[in-house]
Amino acid sequence: MIIINILFGLSVGFIFGYILTRTGVTKYPRVMGMLLLKDFKILKFMLTAVTSSMILFYLLGDLGVLKITLKNLDWGKFAGGLVFGTGMGLLGYCPGTMAARVGEGKKEAILAMFGMSLGILIYAFMFPLIKPILLAGEVNGDISILLGINRWLIIIPAAALFSLIIYFVNKNFSDNSKIF
Repeated sequence: MIIINILFGLSVGFIFGYILTRTGVTKYPRVMGMLLLKDFKILKFMLTAVTSSMILFYLLGDLGVLKITLKNLDWGKFAGGLVFGTGMGLLGYCPGTMAARVGEGKKEAILAMFGMSLGILIYAFMFPLIKPILLAGEVNGDISILLGINRWLIIIPAAALFSLIIYFVNKNFSDNSKIF
């Protein structure tokens, strides 16, 4: 069973990497174009993925097909988001696009993966010291639990908003224009 899970994970990872590479979202100019609000292909790609997975995961959870385990909201996730965003802005990679670029044989991505691994190692050693700070003031559950409303009252408007953004960007910006 463990080997099947590993093979399934590897297969999904390779397919995801192939899709990232084929759509061009692993390219540094495209990532920088997104961060500078000049190229919106990655935005459309990510909003499509977030919208479809948000609906699918919660629908399958409500039907009992998946067991959804909510993570606590805490300062650690805020700090992690800042580090992630800073790294992505500096390198032009998130972990998924970095792994895809390593798969393409890009040397700078291999160096970036080494740096990310070193950062993870440092964090693992420092975690016992910073855990009390990062986990202070945590809130159990997701936004719907925090607000005390049905999750679909957030999912449906969020999906509609994301779809409108995708529609607006498709209508007003070309994916084929020269970025830089």
